Amino acid sequence: MEVSDLKNPPFVVLTYRDGHVVVEEDAATEVAARLRFASAVDLCKTRDDAHAHRVELRSGEAVIDTWPKAERP
Repeated sequence: MEVSDLKNPPFVVLTYRDGHVVVEEDAATEVAARLRFASAVDLCKTRDDAHAHRVELRSGEAVIDTWPKAERP
């Protein structure tokens, strides 16, 4: 995994596999972060269904978007 040169990135995309972070990508703009988020989701959709995958888009401590979406009762 590459190390980011952003000291306090405004946006971070986290990709989880079986509950563990496997990729963490920093982005300086929301547009870049949304592109990285979409790319991570596309990649996870092609992966082995035997493992749980999740992607989060964060701004600071706030979660802006997640995949898969939580099901509503």
